[in-house]
Amino acid sequence: MDTVTLSSKGQLTIPRQMREALGLAPGARLQASIDRHGRLVLVPLKYEPEDLFRHRPTVDRVLSLEDMDRAIAAAAGREDP
Repeated sequence: MDTVTLSSKGQLTIPRQMREALGLAPGARLQASIDRHGRLVLVPLKYEPEDLFRHRPTVDRVLSLEDMDRAIAAAAGREDP
C-alpha cells in the first residue's frame, strides 16, 4: 500500500505509480469527502461539466416558455386547449 504525504502547507503528495494508474496530471481535480468511518475519500474528476456537452449537436429550433409548457402538459396527459 502506498503512502500519501501531507506537507506543512496542507498539500497531499500522491505517489507517481498511483497518479499514473489514475491518469492524473498536474492540475487534475479530485473530489474529496469523508466517509462514515472517518476516512478521506478522493475521487478523480475525469471530466469537467463543460466537457460533457462539448460535442453535442447544435440546437436549431428555439421554443418559447409557452411552447415548453404546452409540450410538458401534453406529455403529462393533461393537454391544455
